[in-house]
Amino acid sequence: MKTETLPVGTPSSLAIPQSLGGGVLVLTVRAFSDTFGTTSAPVSSQTNVALGDFIATWNGTISGKLAVGQKLTVAAPALTPTGTVAYQWYRGTSKISGATAPSYTLTPSDAAQTISAKATVTGIGMKALTLTSKSVTVAKGTFTAAPAPAIAGTAKVGSKLTANPGNWSPAGATLAYQWYRGTTAISGATARTYTPTAADNGKYLKVRVRASRPGYTTLDRWSVSRKVAAGTIVATKWPTISGTARYGQTLKVSQGWTAGSKISYQWYSSGKAIKGATKSSLYLSSGYVGKKITVRVTVSKAGYTTRKATSSAVTVAKAYMTNKTLPTISGTKKAGSTLTAGYGTYSTKPSSYTYQWYRNGVAIKGATHRTYKLTTADNGKKITVRVTARKTGYHNRAATSAAVEIPVPPRTVISRDGTYRVGTELKPGLYKATGTGDFCYWETLSGFSGSLYDINNNYFGPARTYVQITSSDRGFYTSDCGKWTTVSKTGANASKITVDGTYRIGVDIKPGLYRASGTGNSCYWETLSGFTGEFDELIDNYFGSARTYIEIPSWAKGVHVSDCGTLTRVS
Repeated sequence: MKTETLPVGTPSSLAIPQSLGGGVLVLTVRAFSDTFGTTSAPVSSQTNVALGDFIATWNGTISGKLAVGQKLTVAAPALTPTGTVAYQWYRGTSKISGATAPSYTLTPSDAAQTISAKATVTGIGMKALTLTSKSVTVAKGTFTAAPAPAIAGTAKVGSKLTANPGNWSPAGATLAYQWYRGTTAISGATARTYTPTAADNGKYLKVRVRASRPGYTTLDRWSVSRKVAAGTIVATKWPTISGTARYGQTLKVSQGWTAGSKISYQWYSSGKAIKGATKSSLYLSSGYVGKKITVRVTVSKAGYTTRKATSSAVTVAKAYMTNKTLPTISGTKKAGSTLTAGYGTYSTKPSSYTYQWYRNGVAIKGATHRTYKLTTADNGKKITVRVTARKTGYHNRAATSAAVEIPVPPRTVISRDGTYRVGTELKPGLYKATGTGDFCYWETLSGFSGSLYDINNNYFGPARTYVQITSSDRGFYTSDCGKWTTVSKTGANASKITVDGTYRIGVDIKPGLYRASGTGNSCYWETLSGFTGEFDELIDNYFGSARTYIEIPSWAKGVHVSDCGTLTRVS
């Protein structure tokens, strides 16, 4: 507010301040009379104050390099009066979000675009003033650091190479790779790494790195060329011979090489190449026994240096011959007779045999033929034969037969009828009568008084019989029984009885069921647990029709038959 007193007729002026722009100005006037000392009523009038106009001096020039990544700047306008300046950058006719400073750094979106800036001036009481800069066109950016790539790794077939692109600036570039063989791009070789193939052997390789970034000019850089050498075939497993190094077996090669390799073979016997042995396996014939076998492999692959390797040697051993059935002994088992050795059977057919005969496990001197003639020294002994089978390329295979026992031949102890003292003239034991009549009579005695009480046991019947004389017997009487002999442990073990008499079960005849084929009604048989003549030794007996069956048990000692005809074992 401004107040002043002026004489009537004197004009009053007011400088309107900037702050009143856009406001309302009110003028109030009062008249004073000094003479009369009176004051008139106030008279007021008002008027609107218009906004002021800025006076601006500005050339609208944008400074800076017109390329992506560079900073542009627009100068502030010279203003009267002073005001506040706000900026907005434009891409074409569109505002650039956030670009409200005097400076602006160009982005990839600005490439090839028209860039301008507007400066809006404001102030109190002043009309807003918008100034537009000159437009500029932005070029693509260029990389400030673009190193040539380097190839790392050994330049040979099969060995991976890696392109090292270096550090490009500004960061964020996308790098693409292309490998070249000479000046020709290799199809599909667009990765950072590349493994040379056979086609590259002896050729020069290089790599191109292409850098691209939005708003930037794409740029290619090339590596120095490198010559590719032949690859090296790698043994992942050194060749070794697998299988059993033995005649009749097959050897194979166990090995490992660079994938795709071609392998050829040559087998050697004690250092000499085996004709025709050029496969991955070798059958060992008898000619290789004792020889040292090796195999040399030649490994090749396109683009690679051919490689040769020789395995360690294995020595070929003889094969083993397996005995399948033991040798046998055939022939009559008594002194003076000849025994013959059966070979037995083997896993392969032997070419020859050797023999050694044994008596109770002790080698018989000079008994080294297939046949052996028994002597009296063999009586009561067990005879075996060891057969050694031989064949070229095989270990000898010895096998021993089951033993055969040579019985002691019966020896005559009583040659005529009469009475004999036990212990001096006749030892206790089992004896066999050799007569042929049906009226054999014998008795064992407890004394020699002639009394019936001196008779321990007695027998009357067919002369084919046995007697068991015990140590408690004092004497033995025999009549019409023929000679008495000792007995053998073995006998005919027959399945048929054709002569009446007494038989040992398991020695003279086999146990089992027998059918009698006689015709009379006086058939008599009995099974016995011994041969002393004791009544208690009688197990079972029968008397009746000669058409009958006899069950002879294996646990019984003997059987006596009379007038039953021929007995035949049926089961």
